[in-house]
Amino acid sequence: MRLHFYTYIELNINSFDIFIPVGPNDFGIIKYSLDNNISKINNYKDIYLYSEYKDFNFKNTKDLNSDLFPFSKDEIYERVINKDRAGWIYQQLVCLYYPYLQNNSENVLVLDSDVFFTKNIDFFAKNKGIFTVGTENHKPYFDHMEQLHPDLLKVDKYSGISHHMLFNKKILTSMFEMIENYHNTEFYKVYIEKLNPHEASPSADYEIYYNYALNFYSEHYEIRKLNWANLEKLSISNLIEYDMVSLPHWKKTRPNNLIHNIKEFNIKRSLNCINNYLILNSIF
Repeated sequence: MRLHFYTYIELNINSFDIFIPVGPNDFGIIKYSLDNNISKINNYKDIYLYSEYKDFNFKNTKDLNSDLFPFSKDEIYERVINKDRAGWIYQQLVCLYYPYLQNNSENVLVLDSDVFFTKNIDFFAKNKGIFTVGTENHKPYFDHMEQLHPDLLKVDKYSGISHHMLFNKKILTSMFEMIENYHNTEFYKVYIEKLNPHEASPSADYEIYYNYALNFYSEHYEIRKLNWANLEKLSISNLIEYDMVSLPHWKKTRPNNLIHNIKEFNIKRSLNCINNYLILNSIF
């Protein structure tokens, strides 16, 4: 029997903002992805960027201050047992807390900084928000989710992890309240306390919200499948083939990885870095 009782929520779907967290590894890629996505994402209102290290001052964007959040990166580092993942956990919490705390728009599209949409894209259709689904099925994510609350269950065969997530403040507030009331403490403290310290990838912010929203407020969303991939080498053909691509840091083939790859005598990665530099500067 479910412990959390459904509460009707009427959503405002007239507009949405974009929020992009930018870690130190993404400083070299954000301008390219931003320039691209400004022209591809339809009907957004404002774009907010956040880094705890710097302001970007890009045209038509707004930089955010860390004072918005009820925690600091240092506090998260102290609380997380697996220190190697503390920065990763901090970014997840930032992605969850910004749509929850801000008062600029009821809906916030949180977007990874290395994502490129290759075609024009909408995030609302027929008075519903749209979730893009992925194929991950990483059990520790769902174990952590159920530790937050026993009613947080995997809702379908899909994953909510697809490099972006459309959050609604009312639904997110309902989720925070459910978890905080159950544990009688702040959400971020529960989030960290329930992490498996022996697991390298113990939690997923997008996965939690995706499953909560579809468990309790499915009438407000529909899902879609985009053809997308994490790439190590950009090309004209794969930009035509895919609806969305990412050039993730862990592939080590971004332009700013070139010097490191040369020092490591990694010829393949070095050539991919050069290729990606040329593609980014000629297309994006």
